[in-house]
Amino acid sequence: MTLSRLAGRTSGSVAERPARSEDRLISLRDGRRLGYAEYGDPYGRPVLFFHGLGTTRVICPPDDAPARELGVRLIAVDRPGVGLSDPLPGRRLLDWPADVVQLADQLGLSDFAVVGWSGGGPYAAACGYLLPDRVRAVGLVSAPAPLSGAPAADYLRRFDRTAARAAGRAPWMIRIAMWHWGRPQRRNPVRFFEDSLANMIEADQLALSHPMVRGQMIANSAELYRNGGRGLYEEALVLARRWGFSPGEIRVPVRIWHGERDSTVPPRMAHYLARAIPGARLTIYPQEGHQLLYQRWPEILADLG
Repeated sequence: MTLSRLAGRTSGSVAERPARSEDRLISLRDGRRLGYAEYGDPYGRPVLFFHGLGTTRVICPPDDAPARELGVRLIAVDRPGVGLSDPLPGRRLLDWPADVVQLADQLGLSDFAVVGWSGGGPYAAACGYLLPDRVRAVGLVSAPAPLSGAPAADYLRRFDRTAARAAGRAPWMIRIAMWHWGRPQRRNPVRFFEDSLANMIEADQLALSHPMVRGQMIANSAELYRNGGRGLYEEALVLARRWGFSPGEIRVPVRIWHGERDSTVPPRMAHYLARAIPGARLTIYPQEGHQLLYQRWPEILADLG
């Protein structure tokens, strides 16, 4: 069921709202804690959800019904330094799969699919690259291509090139940029959400205006800074630096979904990934933007589950 259908209901009572999971923590070998939440069928096929830059596990699509109906055990994971998860200073993209393996081992998952939305996409790709014996499929939703180290990257905007240069030569610039971006969010999360929404295309406004999604986005502001602002800075650095592998080296099945009207992550990045990753399948939605995750969630889960 899409969120647009949910919005058409006359419900609002607690009894009619989708069931949500309790937050959970595991301890990693180095002493850090990794936070996550589970939804859907507890005995179903596992799918790990990776949030985007500037978000946390709480923005996982709120309708629990598709996961339950499809027999999917959905696990939304906070990355180091954001939400419930402890920081890992100086981390790189390829550090993430090691955390994922420890989570999977402690949860008894022999294999699983991963889906990354927006800035979570490179983390999903990294798992597909480093864990081909564990990852059965990778989903990339509104996900960026590498900003550094990709030869002849004609998909890069001036902003992307500036971020890549800053990550290598002047990372303090990224820290200042993230501080300025987050300042109004910390001061007034509701106003920050409303101001952001006003600048989006109609399709994205529709997706995020649903009461449950709106509540998640506002709650995300507190979760994002639970550990302070360092985690967001580290996230931005990771995305601006080299991935440590080429998308062409991924050898597990990859599905890509992208909106043609996405102004946050240009569609040409999705086309590049589809060309670069062997056997990748790309779906472009002509009238949708960066928030298509919430409108297309059931079909994304159906492909990955």
